[in-house]
Amino acid sequence: MGGVSTEDQGPVKPAPLQLDLPAAPAVPANVPVDPAPKKRHAGASRLAIATRVVLALLLLAIAGAAAAAYWLPRWVRRQFIEAAAAHGITLTIEDAKIEQGGFRLLGLRATAADLPGASASAPELEVETSGLRPTRLTVKGADIEVSGAWSLAENALAKWRQSPSGGQGGDFIPPSIVIDDSRIVWKGAVGDAVRIEAAGMHAEATQRDNDTELHARSDKVMLGVPGGALGPWRVDLDRAPGLSRIHVGLDPQVPDSSTVLVVGDGSRTTQVDVTVPRTPPTRIGIPPQLLGVRGKDLQVEASVHYTNLGPAHADVTARGAVHAIEVTGLPKPIEVVWDGAATGDASQGMDVKRAQLAVGPLLGAMTGTVRTFDDGFRLVLAWNASPVPCNAFDAQMDEGTPFDIAYQLRKLAEATGLTKLSGEVSAHGNATIDSRDVGSTHVEFVPVSTCQVALFTR
Repeated sequence: MGGVSTEDQGPVKPAPLQLDLPAAPAVPANVPVDPAPKKRHAGASRLAIATRVVLALLLLAIAGAAAAAYWLPRWVRRQFIEAAAAHGITLTIEDAKIEQGGFRLLGLRATAADLPGASASAPELEVETSGLRPTRLTVKGADIEVSGAWSLAENALAKWRQSPSGGQGGDFIPPSIVIDDSRIVWKGAVGDAVRIEAAGMHAEATQRDNDTELHARSDKVMLGVPGGALGPWRVDLDRAPGLSRIHVGLDPQVPDSSTVLVVGDGSRTTQVDVTVPRTPPTRIGIPPQLLGVRGKDLQVEASVHYTNLGPAHADVTARGAVHAIEVTGLPKPIEVVWDGAATGDASQGMDVKRAQLAVGPLLGAMTGTVRTFDDGFRLVLAWNASPVPCNAFDAQMDEGTPFDIAYQLRKLAEATGLTKLSGEVSAHGNATIDSRDVGSTHVEFVPVSTCQVALFTR
């Protein structure tokens, strides 16, 4: 009940034929099935080859870098030494280092047979390059020494530069050179007994076509002369084609107060201006003993203007004073004041005109010449003071005179009751100043007195 009878389903059909085929071998569950074994083998081979190539290239690069690090600095060092030798310079370099954008040379020293008395040394030199061609040199902490007169050194340098082995042409001299925090010592530049030293110097030289622009500065320039030293002064030098300018600040604390300005056009000096307002000489780097005077309130002032307008046409005016000079035996200080002018051909000699010098109450005319050279000037002066009566001379100075003999005579007259003083006081002198040989400066001052005391009693 509730079931289906066989009778209702009809006749029973026979079962389908069963075929016993061989079974496929069983595959372990933990073994992956590789649908394409040949393709996998080809890919693995290519990867192994690429890996070996990369490793080989990497090893080659490392070996090349090691070789370059070892050989390239030596090659650079050798190239600089050989290039310098080809230009007449003996150069030694202790070491070289390769850096990004160039390289660095260490422990340098240079001399040149064509530049006797000149040498340079530096702890390091930075070289910026384009490819392997130097484009900029930066020297730091250099010591430069030069011996001999300025004119001789300048001529030797010009001769060397124009020679086949000189510093012209090629890639030996890069277009830009910088000297930083360096020192230069020049012995005998303006006389055998004179030494110029500039410390903390910064200079930049740039090649422009066939000429060079130069900008240099030192805040500590000293001039060593017999008996002492002048300075320190600040010196700025600018040179461009057709123009040169030297500015000297005599007072480092106020560089624009006491100055010397020299301007040229490349072939000659065209203008000189000296401006020194009244100031103590020590303030502008001049020891009083070098002036041959003394005084606790000693002061100096000066104004000089020189203009060269061309052949046979130059003018110079000068005025100045030394105040509060103390003289042994005089109760009051005296002053020395001068004023003058010259005109004419500077290279042949300008005649000094309208010039006078006053020493205390003594006043006289100055005559002489001023002559310029390519490397300086020479001034020759003579002075004669008009006689001054002894009594008038003494009266002008109130309690003293600029000459010990007159002062002592007056004191003798006061002590003995003598009141009559006769005679005259005069003086003469000469001076020679050559900027090319500062040590040879000569100044002579000779007082002449005929003062007499009338011997009588009260």
